[in-house]
Amino acid sequence: MYYLVSLLYGASTSFIAPIYVVFLLNRGLDYKGVALIDGFFSVSIALLDYPTGGIADKYGRGRTTALACLFLGLGLLSYSFSRNLYQFLFSEFLAAVGAALYSGAFTAWLVDSLKEENRDRDLSVVFGNAEVLSLIVSSTGSLIGGLVAEYSLELPFALGSLLCFTAVPIALILTRGRGEVYSKEERRYTDFLRSGIHVFLRNKPLILLTLATSLMALARPSFTLTWAPYMECLGAEKWLLGLTGSLFMAIMGLGSYMGGRLAVKLGYRLTSCISVVFISSSLLAILVANNPYVFIISSLPLEAGLGLMIPTMDAWINRYIPSGERATVISLRRTLIIPFRVLGTAAMGILSDLESPRLAYIFAFAVNLLALPLYIKVKDE
Repeated sequence: MYYLVSLLYGASTSFIAPIYVVFLLNRGLDYKGVALIDGFFSVSIALLDYPTGGIADKYGRGRTTALACLFLGLGLLSYSFSRNLYQFLFSEFLAAVGAALYSGAFTAWLVDSLKEENRDRDLSVVFGNAEVLSLIVSSTGSLIGGLVAEYSLELPFALGSLLCFTAVPIALILTRGRGEVYSKEERRYTDFLRSGIHVFLRNKPLILLTLATSLMALARPSFTLTWAPYMECLGAEKWLLGLTGSLFMAIMGLGSYMGGRLAVKLGYRLTSCISVVFISSSLLAILVANNPYVFIISSLPLEAGLGLMIPTMDAWINRYIPSGERATVISLRRTLIIPFRVLGTAAMGILSDLESPRLAYIFAFAVNLLALPLYIKVKDE
């Protein structure tokens, strides 16, 4: 069930991945406008994420996941009809509600389901497998999204919403494991929120890992929000953007597959450090790209590094989170990370409008390196 629902949820946005920024620019926005909309999405999640984690722990993680898929689907569908800034903001808010509900709920459901089966050690492998399956489908979706965008820039959003709506009954009916019935403990909803804060503040490794991830979140928009329009500036056509988005997802999926297994063999710390090195070296390489094909090749280590980090970090942090407040703490951690992503989005908009995305890539390189010593300080457990 985890593989199936996460595949549908993750793949739903793949149709728009290669054309999202192009779509907004086509509607008359500049890079600052893109940053405003994306920043609004992140701020909305920051306000909603932590409270929704408590909802999942209190009322059921499968139910919360189903509601998340419903809201994300509505957001994507309404995006296809949006034509101005206010309509875009409304669509982003719907999607943000879905993302906030999903963030802690389904991961917590998986972790505690594996614990019930005494398969804790398989956690990073399962995360890696899930990323591979999701990104295989997502890469196909990205290719399809680029192709159908030649006829209509709205159609990729509608296709993505269909996948989200398909995931709703699956998550609602077929999930199992801890938290899928109302909590047997006589604990108020606010008790979960208070306990989540206490767990986080008393855990130094979790704080260090959150800070390191925050720095990487600060750097990431400088690439993810610029690669498609920058490739267009280098001469790429829309079909190549779709193909590139598909390739990026495939490489990230391969990295996730390897990351889940490397984390078991090499440890979480070393695997995370390898990820940072891959990403940083790639950001340096794309600075010298003078055509779209060189840009693609230079970007592949970055996507592989991002893939390595996903299952590694998802498994690593759960070593420090108790079952009872798992969704709450995961959501709290994400809430703390989101402001860095908002700042990174703002930095991307300013730097890209000043001197193309190249200046943003230099910024991302410097910030990523700052995360390296933080990962080194946390010991594997």
